[in-house]
Amino acid sequence: MPHFKYHVQKRFTRLISKHYRGFGLDSPFVYHFVRNVIEAKMHYYPFKKLDRLCQNIHSILEEKISNENLNEEQKVWFESELEHLKDCTKLNRFLFRLMNFVNPQTAAFIGDDSALNLIYLAKTDTRRNLYCIGARVFVHDFARQILREQAVSNVILSDLSLGLTFDFIQISRSVSPEVLLAFEDNIDKYLNEESYLIIENINRDEKMMSLWNRLKKMDRFTVGLDLFDVGILIARKGLKKQEHNLSARSYK
Repeated sequence: MPHFKYHVQKRFTRLISKHYRGFGLDSPFVYHFVRNVIEAKMHYYPFKKLDRLCQNIHSILEEKISNENLNEEQKVWFESELEHLKDCTKLNRFLFRLMNFVNPQTAAFIGDDSALNLIYLAKTDTRRNLYCIGARVFVHDFARQILREQAVSNVILSDLSLGLTFDFIQISRSVSPEVLLAFEDNIDKYLNEESYLIIENINRDEKMMSLWNRLKKMDRFTVGLDLFDVGILIARKGLKKQEHNLSARSYK
């Protein structure tokens, strides 16, 4: 979706959202989740350091784009990541709160990331590993350098063949169709019976929109939350099947 059209649609969604601040939700669990996770204004001690890291990665990306001889695929991705870093703080802080709320025993990130998103997730509990799966080689190499410089040792770069199941998975806005297909075809091998699945760009990218629309219909997921920028699918026993369109400005 073109940048201008996306932001017009996002602004319109804010105006028509029915469940802003949790009103109109008949599930106590979902109401609690909206008010105390999505809309929470809590500030955590790593945030200032992570804000500085975002600025540092931004500078590294600018230098890489201007100084290095990149092929077309690399140039497109680095420029896209540079643009994303300009407006990702609220989303990353929300993902930090979400990870902290879920407190998963096993967690994974599927797709490409410059390392900032990975570090936000990894910082919630440095005693547990976060598996980064299916990143392209050049993105893998870039992220590994940042992780090493930041002394982040609990992010494991891997692929879909690692043989683990997860309580929490985030699917990046940047992920290859082959990786998405492999995940969807074997979703029960990757997600535990009770789990959280986070999907970025569900209203901006056609392949992510299609993935969201297919997965939210699956019986394994009882709750679907559309925050416009990101979708959350929750598999939890004892909840009736439900779907909610929430304000695009819900997360703080």
